[in-house]
Amino acid sequence: MLQKIENGMMFVKTDSKEQDAIIKTWRLMKKDTKRGYWYGLVSKQLLLNLQQNGGLIAPAKKLLNKMQAVQDAVDAERVKPDEDVIPMCRFPVKANLYKHQIRAANMALITFGAVEVGHTYV
Repeated sequence: MLQKIENGMMFVKTDSKEQDAIIKTWRLMKKDTKRGYWYGLVSKQLLLNLQQNGGLIAPAKKLLNKMQAVQDAVDAERVKPDEDVIPMCRFPVKANLYKHQIRAANMALITFGAVEVGHTYV
């Protein structure tokens, strides 16, 4: 199975009809019948499916590990006790934020890559 990642898209060329049938059941990729390959937006679910069914190329593994690290950091922020929640940066608001608002803002910063996983900028 040949794979390529380019501009947020995953391209896969399969070796057999069985692999085509498996990829079709995921409903995460479409087939370009003229060129003979599958394509779809890179997502965690797509990368996990490809990993389980033939492996991933090195850049895809690196991307999957990064996605998993972000998800783990968001989950850790979600379950923090209220007394441990501190802002990751100075938020441009006049009012004092409640703990759940700080937690949500921190999770948004992590998700969109505005802060590195595991760092606090205050």
